[in-house]
Amino acid sequence: MYGQGERLLIGIHGYDYDGTVFQSWAATLGEHYTICAPDLPFHGYAQWDERQFKPQQIVALIQTIAEHQQQKTYTLAGHSLGARILVCTAPALWQSVEQYVFLAPAGIGSFDRVPSRWMQSIAEGALAWPFWLKALVNLGSRLGVVSNFHRRYAEVQLYPPSKRFRLFRTFNSLVNLRTTRRDRVQYWQRNSVKTLIILAEHDRFVPNSSIKAYFERVPEASWQQVAGGHDLVHKASAKVIRAEVQTR
Repeated sequence: MYGQGERLLIGIHGYDYDGTVFQSWAATLGEHYTICAPDLPFHGYAQWDERQFKPQQIVALIQTIAEHQQQKTYTLAGHSLGARILVCTAPALWQSVEQYVFLAPAGIGSFDRVPSRWMQSIAEGALAWPFWLKALVNLGSRLGVVSNFHRRYAEVQLYPPSKRFRLFRTFNSLVNLRTTRRDRVQYWQRNSVKTLIILAEHDRFVPNSSIKAYFERVPEASWQQVAGGHDLVHKASAKVIRAEVQTR
């Protein structure tokens, strides 16, 4: 927990990060917000025995944090995978949300990729097969059944074994996180919650054009672009959020 502000901000980190990444916001936002940032399943100190996680489980986690902080409303901020999760949980939480902040959201719109069932089975069995795993990923890429995004992602996350475990458990959870599911698209097209989307000028992992296309019909969406790459939970993005707070 960071900051001592009257408002509650719950931060959901991206893949291969943990909740401590939001500590960098404390100096800039701590006067306005108390920042709570849990570790996602398979990350940090989170204890998770299931093979995947589902949106409703993250909804329950967010609601538990709000109840513990005795706050009925709050701001939700998500980076990368964390933003994707918040996009998918919005229909269940919107009545309690004062504002959304999405930083380099991953898996949005036309870039929404989820594994097929057979790919999930291979991923589950391949946790202990580093050599064959890489061969399968490369073969899948050549056959067109593994996207370039997932190939690049896998190549940097195959070693050590703990990273393989995190990668494939998270990978298999993506089937529950389709941002293109009809009810989720419909929610965002009629969304009435203020939504700030922060994108990086040089992001290697997510295409800004797909993100803009997904949110272009969202009436309460606003955009900011900052210098740098995909790692957007830093002092510069905190300053953008503070400016938004001060203009309300």
